[in-house]
Amino acid sequence: MHPFTCELSASCVGQIALFQLIMNSVRYFPIAGAVFLIFWVWKKVDWEHFQIQGKFPGQIWHEIRWSFLTLVIFVAMGSFSIISHKVGWSRVYLDINKYGVPYLFFSFFLLIVWHETWFYWKHRLVHLRLLFKPVHLVHHRSVNPSPFAGYSFSLFEAFLEGAYLLIFVFVVPVHPIVALSQAGYAMIMNIMFHSGYEFYPSGFTKGLITRWFNTSTHHNMHHSNVNCNYGLYFNFWDRIMGTNHPKYDEYFEAVVSRRESRGTVPLQFLDPSGACDF
Repeated sequence: MHPFTCELSASCVGQIALFQLIMNSVRYFPIAGAVFLIFWVWKKVDWEHFQIQGKFPGQIWHEIRWSFLTLVIFVAMGSFSIISHKVGWSRVYLDINKYGVPYLFFSFFLLIVWHETWFYWKHRLVHLRLLFKPVHLVHHRSVNPSPFAGYSFSLFEAFLEGAYLLIFVFVVPVHPIVALSQAGYAMIMNIMFHSGYEFYPSGFTKGLITRWFNTSTHHNMHHSNVNCNYGLYFNFWDRIMGTNHPKYDEYFEAVVSRRESRGTVPLQFLDPSGACDF
């Protein structure tokens, strides 16, 4: 019996929770673990010149422990979303023909834009002095993050991280395929931006189109400099609001130069003090 179609009961709620647990756990830890093993164990020496900070990440077990607790929150929120659909509270629909295939793609795009906006402003909010320590400090223990930092949040921040999707399904008609695909995409991008490696080419941050997309270096600088570079997928809000690190382009090129020289060019150090106090 499928969790979206089972008749609401204690057994059905159990199926929903199990579905969410499998969906979240199986997709996150194996992917984050595979990226970690490939980049920081198997190919660590061969690909060392691709590293952003040029050193092994710390806080691995810290990140894994908090990622597990984050998944517990995501399971609870996902289960609530499915149950809400069953009792008619949300706008989730199961028949693709109800809105058509073009709407699937439109709603996916809309969800991406909404997530980016929610993430940026939520991110700036938790950097306020009053909220930083109780809400966001867990994530910033990873000054040099590993792929496991992607879900390393405090319990309250984990709720805020997942709230964008919960809000969306209560306001906008959305098919489960769209919700699950976007959540998977967000997870993969999150792991990539915390990988500690940069693969984009020189000039990427200055290109007419590419400058609007974020890089691993962009988010890595957020972890090492704290109060800047708040965006997720795109560099739209950071550019509009002037919250990019003032030396983002320069640092990105330094990372690329180090990579192209296979590590023989030293990586320029950026002093984080006062550089991002917006």
